[in-house]
Amino acid sequence: MTKHFALALHTTTSTLDLAIASINYDAARQPQSYIIHKQQSWELGRELSVRLHGCLSVFMGDILWTDLSYVAIATGIGSFTGTRIGVVVARTLGEQLDIPVYGFDCDAIVMRSQQDMPPLTLATSLLDLSFGQWRSQILQGETLTTWQQILPNYGSSP
Repeated sequence: MTKHFALALHTTTSTLDLAIASINYDAARQPQSYIIHKQQSWELGRELSVRLHGCLSVFMGDILWTDLSYVAIATGIGSFTGTRIGVVVARTLGEQLDIPVYGFDCDAIVMRSQQDMPPLTLATSLLDLSFGQWRSQILQGETLTTWQQILPNYGSSP
């Protein structure tokens, strides 16, 4: 049986924060809950653009990319470069693996992290927010969110 995982990337600060959750299904193969499989942070500062892919590869370990059910990404507000790099990675994974990508702004992520004691990490909060949206779409038979929908559309130039 193929395992199903969710990946969260938080790249909007000088700290790279990653988390993976395994998704639990009921007997009817409906997603019921998730369990944090692992979580890790790296203080990368300005090295994020150089080290992200290596950190992500090591972090994934023996989990296959094709085992991912969806990806969650922080869409800002934060470091412009870090946010863009993270969004590109999430978009690439979503597009190549044909899986949903969920984006959340940092205010929502921080608010969610502070609802628990001790506070959740940013990537763990991101997983919690995205699992709720993904599970709701699955159970209601809605079209899953695509990578094109994770960034706001600022309109076309005149």
